[in-house]
Amino acid sequence: MIEIIGEDGTEEYDAAVAISDALAKLWPGLRESPSELEHVKIAPNAKLAGYKVSDVDIVVAGVFAKPRYFVPRKALHDQDGKRLGSIKVKVENLVVAVEVKGHDAGGINVAGDEVTVRYPEGWKSATGQNIDQVHALAKYFEHQHLSTWVYRCVALQGIPALPISNGKSVPEAGAVAFGFSGSDFLTAVAGVNGVRKFGRDFVLSSIPMTKARRVLEASIFRAIVPSKLDRAKMDRIAARRSEAKDLAELLGQHMVRLKGHGGTGKTIMLLQAAHEAFVGHGRRCIVLTYNVALAADITRLLALLRIPGASDGGGVEVKTVMSFVYTWLNRLGLEEEEAEDDFDAYVGKCATALEWIDTGTVSTSDISKAKDAEQSLLDFDVVLVDEGQDWPQAEADLLTRLYDPSTILVADGLDQLVRGERTNWHAAAGGKENVSEKSLARCLRMKRNLGVFANAMAENAGLNWSIEPSDEAAGGKVLVSYEPYTSLGPTRQALLVEAQATGNSLVDFLHCVPASEVVGTADGPRSNLANQFELEGLATWDAVNRAARKDFPRSLETARIVQYESCRGLEGWVTVLDGLDEFWHRKFEATLGRDVSNSGFVDPNERASRVAWQWVMIALTRPIDTLVITLRDPQSVVTKVIGAVAKSHGDFVQRID
Repeated sequence: MIEIIGEDGTEEYDAAVAISDALAKLWPGLRESPSELEHVKIAPNAKLAGYKVSDVDIVVAGVFAKPRYFVPRKALHDQDGKRLGSIKVKVENLVVAVEVKGHDAGGINVAGDEVTVRYPEGWKSATGQNIDQVHALAKYFEHQHLSTWVYRCVALQGIPALPISNGKSVPEAGAVAFGFSGSDFLTAVAGVNGVRKFGRDFVLSSIPMTKARRVLEASIFRAIVPSKLDRAKMDRIAARRSEAKDLAELLGQHMVRLKGHGGTGKTIMLLQAAHEAFVGHGRRCIVLTYNVALAADITRLLALLRIPGASDGGGVEVKTVMSFVYTWLNRLGLEEEEAEDDFDAYVGKCATALEWIDTGTVSTSDISKAKDAEQSLLDFDVVLVDEGQDWPQAEADLLTRLYDPSTILVADGLDQLVRGERTNWHAAAGGKENVSEKSLARCLRMKRNLGVFANAMAENAGLNWSIEPSDEAAGGKVLVSYEPYTSLGPTRQALLVEAQATGNSLVDFLHCVPASEVVGTADGPRSNLANQFELEGLATWDAVNRAARKDFPRSLETARIVQYESCRGLEGWVTVLDGLDEFWHRKFEATLGRDVSNSGFVDPNERASRVAWQWVMIALTRPIDTLVITLRDPQSVVTKVIGAVAKSHGDFVQRID
């Protein structure tokens, strides 16, 4: 069996069809063969979230229980580098990352095993891009607990044959030209790293056969289907073009700062500006957020919109800010490894890098050379910052040294501080006159009743917080229970049926859980809610686990679960806040235990309460249609505030137990 997973209409899809046809011709009967005997999956335009490379042109994976062989088109080497003569190679399984290039002969250069291609700004290594894809895919499978060897190949679809040197086609391995055969493809794949001998056979294999089929089950081989909520977000990104155009036009003239409370559409407007900068101007954009779950969610949305990563023709990358800055720290010589560190050490390294730049130890020329050397990782025309109010000042200042402040757009969530003191972007940009500001007040996410509820909660909690409830979407309800959400089986089923009746899906639900609902397992943290859902036969995206958080849900019938700390920027048609009062209490206690000598608050309890409520307001602004709140303690602070609000708004705040 051969499957191609993805939508047609792209150069990558055409190349995927060519690979499928070549393998089918090499091995007659492969297309009709039962999947339990042999199964090939080909995913063009594959998206990854949370890795250095977000786009892999084509991923090919195959498992062959039935013996399949090919005869190499040129001499190969074994794993020790010994040249092999006339042999045949058995293919047990394989995983291949394919880089597709459509350049003609004048735009391709070959030196040894490296293919470079010409762009307006100069020559770039297609082989280097392919190697980066290999590393990202290998790391992705590692996070699926599959240690997989990923082969590589560059498909040069714009030339009829590889260049000839001294009577031999070059490079010796790692590339195929248009019209390639199955043997050509497998020879290129095997030629990079050689083949191994097991018994009497030379073998091509990526992973032990006992685990090979698990590779085919990986999420990257599942088609991403948009839900109704996804389509609404996609429409919103493509709509309001005049506002997005205005923002895109400002970039390059002034830093732009979007201000608004949760639910006012900052993240969507950020993506609208990125979309316009790419579609209208062909700019290379990067979206930075410290929320790993949000980075995955945005990547999913970009995949549905078919917006590429920041390639040579423009596009949009999504990175967590710490990962991105650590890449810079590595290039500046401050960090040997690019792994993320603890937060305090990270802020200190940002400050050191800033000092190096300001004192001339690192020059403007050094920064430009780093961008030229790592164009796919560091060279961007537009930088879009999500939740910019929470950046350490040294981090923000460093960004404005690495990129022209006028190319930066910052989404600033008012009163959503969770990492420290408010960031002064005016100072980072060199003064208030260098910043254009746009305030967002109207609630764009929540139906009207939910906006009213959020305002009432803030007022009763003593916060100076308010949004303008929607005047376009009436309705919305709040359900309150003193039972854990795992115990509300009939309610959960009724909510799903109700959502499906309006065209929504399980993936449109957002479930937030406190730390007490997370347990340790051999595979890392896992939520009790995910365990319960899977007992009921439901698939889950259990993002309390960091490995799961780096990917994104690809099926409509997947329940999304996050810890409260990861909910910023996300939304759900139905949003569940499980154990909300427990979450408030944890944030209160954590803040109370910190040093408040410079806080400016006379009463530490007042400060801790305010911080805890700010966290709660972030969670309260995630729903669109229905908000479900479960409480643990009938006497808790949160319970009492909700009780007071329910008395005034009993028409849409309901008790369900």
